[in-house]
Amino acid sequence: MQPKTRLTLLIVALVATVVLLLSSLYLYSLAGSRFQDVMGNSRVAAEQVKNYLLQRVREQTRLLPPAGLEETKLMWRQFVRDDPLFTSFLVGTIASSSGVVEIFITDGEGTVLSTSNPMRLDHKAAAGRSLEAWSEQSTWRKLWQILTSNVDYELLVPLGTPRTNEVLFTVRVLVSPVLLRSLVLPQLRGLALVSLLSIVGSAVAAGILANIAARPLRRVSQMIDLIAQGRPEELPPATHDPQLAALQSKLTLLGEQIRGATENASQLRGNVAQLLERFEDAVLLFDRNDRLVMAGKATERFLPQGRWDLIGRSIEEVFPASTPVGAIVQTSAQLNRSVKDHLAQIAQQEGKPARALVSIEVLEDFPSRQRLGTMVTLRDAESRRQLESQLDVSYRHEAMGQILRGVAHEIKNPLNAIYTHLQLLQLEIAGEDEKLKQEVDVISREIKLLDRMVVTLLDFTRPLEIKREETDLAALAGEVAKLVRPEAAKKQVAVEIGGDCESAVVSGDYGLLRQAVMNVVKNAVESMTRPGTIRIEVARHDDAYVLAVADEGSGIPPEVRPKIFNLYFTTKGRGSGIGLAMSYRVAQLHDGTLEFDSEVGKGTTFRFRIPKSARRAAA
Repeated sequence: MQPKTRLTLLIVALVATVVLLLSSLYLYSLAGSRFQDVMGNSRVAAEQVKNYLLQRVREQTRLLPPAGLEETKLMWRQFVRDDPLFTSFLVGTIASSSGVVEIFITDGEGTVLSTSNPMRLDHKAAAGRSLEAWSEQSTWRKLWQILTSNVDYELLVPLGTPRTNEVLFTVRVLVSPVLLRSLVLPQLRGLALVSLLSIVGSAVAAGILANIAARPLRRVSQMIDLIAQGRPEELPPATHDPQLAALQSKLTLLGEQIRGATENASQLRGNVAQLLERFEDAVLLFDRNDRLVMAGKATERFLPQGRWDLIGRSIEEVFPASTPVGAIVQTSAQLNRSVKDHLAQIAQQEGKPARALVSIEVLEDFPSRQRLGTMVTLRDAESRRQLESQLDVSYRHEAMGQILRGVAHEIKNPLNAIYTHLQLLQLEIAGEDEKLKQEVDVISREIKLLDRMVVTLLDFTRPLEIKREETDLAALAGEVAKLVRPEAAKKQVAVEIGGDCESAVVSGDYGLLRQAVMNVVKNAVESMTRPGTIRIEVARHDDAYVLAVADEGSGIPPEVRPKIFNLYFTTKGRGSGIGLAMSYRVAQLHDGTLEFDSEVGKGTTFRFRIPKSARRAAA
């Protein structure tokens, strides 16, 4: 609510309170005075009727004195019942008494003997509410009763004989609330009109005064709006009011400081946003009120809604407590506890749950240690596991390579010496003992085989020279399929080519890549123990191409999978254990990866992921 409005309402409320208070006092005094007048008029009317009745009765008894009490009662009754002057007196008394609606006289049994209303004559009079009891109530209660009720009030004046104390007649004066209301309502309406006009006038005057008083406030408000919009240079010129001029000077300085701070905050926010964009992990920043203020692009891989749709939402809306991730996030935020790499399942847009590593960091201010917000990080647990597995294989290959190079050199020299002496021995026994010669030939062949294995070891551990050129993986896949089909046909295995890429150009060594793919495809053929299909597909995936080789073989047992890329590890009786290790190494040399999925009894799929050619990627 604006200050001008508050000031106007305050003035109106103050004036209305004073007006209502004065009006209440005036109404209280007026109603009390009117009610006292009515009560006095009623008593005077009752006494007049009583005195007149007694006077008329005395006049009649002087002319014709009664013989006894019963004759006196009968004579009085006939007089009250039949005297026309007495009825006229009752009507005249009502005319001069405000608030009195009817006066009548009843006998000891309540029968009406004389009345200002001929309709009541000779009827039993019903008891009404006591006027005396009403007059003893508070003024406000009396006013409420006459405004809400139409039941008449009555004043009773009994008449009897002094000797017997017996009530012979009762004078009843009826006071109508309707007549009392007519006495008060005109003043009440006038009072309400005056009060209303006073309040309306005060509202108009308050609005004018508030408008005049709020002019400096409006000017200050305009200056604050310009500062909030980052336009302090558009502030109006200083006024002649010294206080307002000093305030404007301070606001101008504050505006410059706010603009500088806003620019710094905007630049910092932009830098943080760019940093979040580059993260592979999904990073979400919540403020101290648990509202999402920033989110990285990777967030869309984990959450079912887009990140821009989530900005501004509460932590309960982004991570509902009914989900595994929401439960740990909300608990951590409420308890101000950090969480590191908590494994949880999270539902993605496709509806397929994925495993994620959830980290929650509570951000605090220094040195007050007040909570500034919460940072939630989501990592793909499967990708991390695969990366760790690839690093583990690479470390093992490197370690094994160093060992094998040393072992190969140590074996090579004694092996050459043995082979030299064996040739000398062959020259000496030439033509002497044929059986001995055959045994020496066997030793020679085994030494040559051992030498070839040492050479293979040295070739595997020796750094390869990559001759990079633009290589089409789609064409390479077709060539490998063509070379393998004759061998696969012998086992009734079909080799098919598929994918959504007619051309998949990468920068790499064609010969090494073909040999790596050939090794995987040959393994696929050898794993097929029944007729089936091997499918080679090349697909585009972000900034890389994926060449997949899927077979319908027996699959790889779970206990074997961690060792599948180890050098010399094989599950085949005649295998060397070098093919997959070499293929894995070739993929790494091309800045790519070799991964696989396998299901026992259904088959295995190997995937080469090779980055696109830099020239094609730029295009």
